[in-house]
Amino acid sequence: MRKWWNELFSQDGKVMNFLYRTGELILLNIVFLITCIPVITIGSALTSFYYATIKSIRRERGAPLKEYFGSMKRTMKKGILLVLELAVWFGLLYIGRRYSQVNERSHMVIIYNVLMLLSAAVAVYVFPVLSRFEMKLTNCWKLAFLMCIRFFPYTIVIMAGTAGIAWLQFYVLPMPCILFVPGLWCLVITFMMEQALLTYMPKPEEGQEDAWYYDTGKSEKDDAKTDNTKKKEKGSRMKKGLYSAGGQSGQRDGPERKRKHGT
Repeated sequence: MRKWWNELFSQDGKVMNFLYRTGELILLNIVFLITCIPVITIGSALTSFYYATIKSIRRERGAPLKEYFGSMKRTMKKGILLVLELAVWFGLLYIGRRYSQVNERSHMVIIYNVLMLLSAAVAVYVFPVLSRFEMKLTNCWKLAFLMCIRFFPYTIVIMAGTAGIAWLQFYVLPMPCILFVPGLWCLVITFMMEQALLTYMPKPEEGQEDAWYYDTGKSEKDDAKTDNTKKKEKGSRMKKGLYSAGGQSGQRDGPERKRKHGT
């Protein structure tokens, strides 16, 4: 009993692992909120938030903040362009909807409402797509559109969940909850989003089978082989400081450099 208790609360135990990853997620959440303040950086912030959450929090590869800022540096330009495109597009839809309301064209109001919902559904996928693939923005939109249709049940769950959590955060939950609620929801989204992203990723090349972006929930036997490696990496990060160690190089690795649907 004592041995089990000591293992549970040891440096590599389940309790410490949970607390450690929770702290990482909260700090990552805070940085995400801060980098959203300029508004125009929201696109890159969303992209990097997803990237760091799936890679460092779920897959335990690299330091969260290092991965976050590395992703922001790589995706800043495209992220800003995506935000501007979304702002212009939704602005036009809103103006058209208001014009139709004033002129009592109810059928056009319905059409504009449908277009807004469809656009929001595509926007759900476009930032994770940007975090994973290197491609032109037009191809990001095309792939995001295909994913929102093909994985329609996921699209409904993510959109409804995001709207519900936003409502709870602003009208029910105390304000301090904003320090961890977005991060927790982003973590939940990764379980659905990864299924969609993996569908469009190229087959792993030799030596890439164990890469974090191909991790689909390996068997216990496979986990046992990599368990020691993860423990060593985690121990190194804890010794050097919570967010100063680990991580991949600044370049996108593996399939993130593959070009899908043209370039």
